[in-house]
Amino acid sequence: MRPIILKRCGQVLAVLLLAPVAFSCGGNSSSGTEPDPLPTFVEMSQQAGFTVAQGKRIKEPNCLFDPKLIVAQFPKVTPPAVSKDVARQCDPERSSGGAAAVDVNGDGLDDIVMTRIYNAPLLYLNTSTKDQVSFVDATKGTAFEKVPSSTNGVGYADIDNDGDQDVVITSLGGKQLYMFINDGTGKFTEEAVARGVAMIDGRPHSGMGVSFGDYNNDGWLDMHTNEWQPSDVSAYAVPSHSRLFKNLGASGKPGVFVDATKEAGVELESRVDLVYSFSSSFTDFDSDGNVDLMVASDFNTTRFYWNNGDGTFTNGTVDAELGKEENAMGLAVGFMGKPQKQVMMVTSIRAKADCDDASDLILTGNRLFEYSGKRVFSDITDKAGVRNGFWGWGTSFLDSTNAAKKEIASANGMDITWMPPSACYASDPFRFWADNGNGVFTEKSIAAGIDINTPSKGVVIFDADNDGRQDMFVTRDANKPLFFHNQTPSVGAWLGVTVQGTTTNRDGLGALISVTAVEGEEPQLAYVGTSGSFLTHDGRVKHFGLGKLTTNIFEVKVTFPASGKEVVLNNVKPQELINVTEPE
Repeated sequence: MRPIILKRCGQVLAVLLLAPVAFSCGGNSSSGTEPDPLPTFVEMSQQAGFTVAQGKRIKEPNCLFDPKLIVAQFPKVTPPAVSKDVARQCDPERSSGGAAAVDVNGDGLDDIVMTRIYNAPLLYLNTSTKDQVSFVDATKGTAFEKVPSSTNGVGYADIDNDGDQDVVITSLGGKQLYMFINDGTGKFTEEAVARGVAMIDGRPHSGMGVSFGDYNNDGWLDMHTNEWQPSDVSAYAVPSHSRLFKNLGASGKPGVFVDATKEAGVELESRVDLVYSFSSSFTDFDSDGNVDLMVASDFNTTRFYWNNGDGTFTNGTVDAELGKEENAMGLAVGFMGKPQKQVMMVTSIRAKADCDDASDLILTGNRLFEYSGKRVFSDITDKAGVRNGFWGWGTSFLDSTNAAKKEIASANGMDITWMPPSACYASDPFRFWADNGNGVFTEKSIAAGIDINTPSKGVVIFDADNDGRQDMFVTRDANKPLFFHNQTPSVGAWLGVTVQGTTTNRDGLGALISVTAVEGEEPQLAYVGTSGSFLTHDGRVKHFGLGKLTTNIFEVKVTFPASGKEVVLNNVKPQELINVTEPE
């Protein structure tokens, strides 16, 4: 007998020792219908309440990393001669625009935390109903409004295993990283210094994405931070703010961290290269029960680390045949195909014939890597048809029509002044690749209702109104974000799954979910805690499109990494959100 917790729209209904009776969370889709060939997205950020820009555009030489401003705030920093290139010091803030879909108050609806440059981050509470999507600014009193610096990347996790989601935000030009501890109601206390992650060292932060995973399987979530170090403020052989932090919860200090970067063997610094990491993900690729660490980094510095199972990692980038993209930025991790195989989408820059940056860099575009076993990946980019994403940034996988096949959403575009012509990549169109059903993708953004031709940075996938259709929040630096509501008329059956750990970390990050719609068919797979990234964090629910399913789901199986225990559920009703708890 296996215990599970059943929830309806965030409310705990029962703890059972038998197969679950699933409850609806307001979905109005019916199983057995033929999914539309493409989704119908409707941009409605204004109507939904997203009316504030993620900052403002400042021209050089007055950007956040203006050497005069940096030296005034950080006396220890002496910018090198390269700081005379005043245009490049604006690059960090033009690589900004973070957000996360996170249920901060436990009501079963994902709220939005959004960062801004030259202003404090915002919290939008989700007040949507089945009839209307709606968000309200609830920043006041959350502690977010007290942040004194520009902010950038956003991540969330239950770092202290108390049952709510805490929020971590990186800064641009600021003195520290910020860690907000949730009281369970969506009110926060900023405690980065007390919890050992502030990284106040007399040097400015150029923070990018943040990710979470339990790399030592002790039941407490650890954290990896990323930083793109502009040459104006970096120093050789000096630790960056791209770090691996180990949670000391197992030692009686829940949610307190220690810098384990060096002891774990994941230092990015060297006397040759600066640190240019954008995105990272903890994912178990070789199925040994230990999450590995992928770090997507600029200028040919991507790193992939295999977990040794003893608290250390081994750099396996070259042998794994990874790092082939020149300018890795965004990173999405998931499963594709039949049978399902793990894949990584890494966004990069695809050169345009009329754009010359005079740098002699080879700009060959995105990479889609498929794990082929024995710690080796295969490059399937051209086979899949997803190489050209222009100046790519954040990316995520989704199934917007519940057709049981993946799509890839990719933000892109860069407004720069040092590359002639100045607007060369400033009008890059958003990319939305749809799987033709055979692993080959076709770009369909305009047909799907996604018409963006200004620089976009992050992609957040979540179901804003719990109707079984995945929506999309797109961030933009120094511009208003865009919210695309999924209004596809005919979608397939679906299932939403969240998990809760007991021996495993409470969020269940690292757990493997397997959904077999019909007996004998290949299962769909998903790891909890891995999704798209680059300054962003998707919603917590793992969404499974089930196509024209007309029966109950044959099997849902969840395998928890810390204990190795499994929960197997049969005859599960579709069109539901279920929460599965690890057996004691």
